[in-house]
This record gives sequence, structure tokens and C-alpha cells, in this order.
Amino acid sequence: MTEQAIIESYAVASTHDAESAVEFLLRFPNGGASQVQVHESQIQPILDRAKVGDVDSLIGLPWSVLNFS
Repeated sequence: MTEQAIIESYAVASTHDAESAVEFLLRFPNGGASQVQVHESQIQPILDRAKVGDVDSLIGLPWSVLNFS
């Protein structure tokens, strides 16, 4: 199994349309980092799928929990 990036931190952000979003900092096994912005409307489905109650609880989880369809 390939190691995944983990969610290291997050911050509240604004989209280019001035809507609320959460920006996640991902840390990869090789030390690299990347940021992913998720629109606020997608946060509750992500929390539900990850079976956590708040965004703080996503820290330390694999970034694949942010994958939504």
C-alpha cells in the first residue's frame, strides 16, 4: 500500500467568489507539502464520511478523506 499525505493543518479561507472555504495543508511522506481548498458546502459530507464531528478532528487523517463526489 502506498503511503498517503496526511492533513497537517487547516485555515478558513475565501474563494475567488468571496465564499467560505477551508484550506487544508497536506504533508507527504517525502516531506513535501500541498494545499487543497474545499468549499464550505462540502465540509459536512467530508466530516460525515470521516466519522468525525469537527474539522479539527481531520488533522492527522489521510488526505483521501477529502475526496468527495
